Amino acid sequence: MGVWQTEMTALQQAIDFPWVGDPEFRQEFFNHSRQSSAYFVFQEGVECFQGRHGRVHFARQSTPFGPINFVMTDPLCAAQDMAELLEEFDRAQSCPNIYVAVTQVVADAVAKRGYSVNQVGVENSFRLDTFSLRGKKKKQLRHASHFGERTGCVVRELPWSDVDAQQVENISLDWIHSKVISNREIRYSTRPAVFGDEWLVRKFYCMHEGRVVAYVFFDPYFESGKLKGYCANILRGRQEKCWNGALDFTVLEAVHKFREEGVPRVSLGVSPFHNIQPVTHEKKIVRWISQWFYEHGNRFYAFKNLAYHKTRYRADETPWFLCMKDVSLLRAYWGLLFGLKALGKQEL
Repeated sequence: MGVWQTEMTALQQAIDFPWVGDPEFRQEFFNHSRQSSAYFVFQEGVECFQGRHGRVHFARQSTPFGPINFVMTDPLCAAQDMAELLEEFDRAQSCPNIYVAVTQVVADAVAKRGYSVNQVGVENSFRLDTFSLRGKKKKQLRHASHFGERTGCVVRELPWSDVDAQQVENISLDWIHSKVISNREIRYSTRPAVFGDEWLVRKFYCMHEGRVVAYVFFDPYFESGKLKGYCANILRGRQEKCWNGALDFTVLEAVHKFREEGVPRVSLGVSPFHNIQPVTHEKKIVRWISQWFYEHGNRFYAFKNLAYHKTRYRADETPWFLCMKDVSLLRAYWGLLFGLKALGKQEL
């Protein structure tokens, strides 16, 4: 079995995606998955629209006011074809489309057709060739970089067959139950953890005397056929105070390995509702709601804590956007909160 067939088997063992066996999809993914959240299309409930110039991945969410389609990441197509692809996609759908956490390229394309555009947060990412731990503002990261020396922990990149699955899953359950939304995995605005080998995903484990104490899963993203970077999508660790610092240590050890390999960039993902700014074509009320959630909605999601953790890396901040048209705010936010599983039935 060749390398590609092995990688495909690893992905399909995790979950079956009907489009992933298509060679054209793989080529489009390597050429146009330039947003760090591109791998989020690999999760249950996501559908694929094939247009003349590319693909749009979306998820349909029912609400009491009618269904909504969520597009959770930039479509796979060339930037110059984005407007035509999205117009084709909109025409083919029977319910409103909401573009969630997309880049400026998508926002500009849909704004020309009457969509409102609001900043929904910022992505935090940094170049590996210039990243360092120098400076007063990175004191905490420097401390975390010596976590292994203090505790005897080591970080290893391992295949699933070399990991104690029960240890990893127990850490995940304890981690989820410690969070504000403590009975379910958030989806679409992130990608739920997959416990197994996955196509092109890099998985690093912080080990202490043979036991897993923390782990970070990195999703790849590409542009023009070349690796653009990795996104630290899943970060989970044991909750005991003595393991504070294990996650940052794991990220920094992975960064060190990536830099040796010549990987250009690492993304820490989006900080929802952080540093929201006025933008052209916005609905002011959406900006006010986002700012209110950031200040007062931490009972639903730890917006401030997440943003604080990422700002310690002093990464570049790139705004991502929420775009909508012909849909009431009640219907949109109902769909968002239940679609992302910020609200809903208990699952864990």
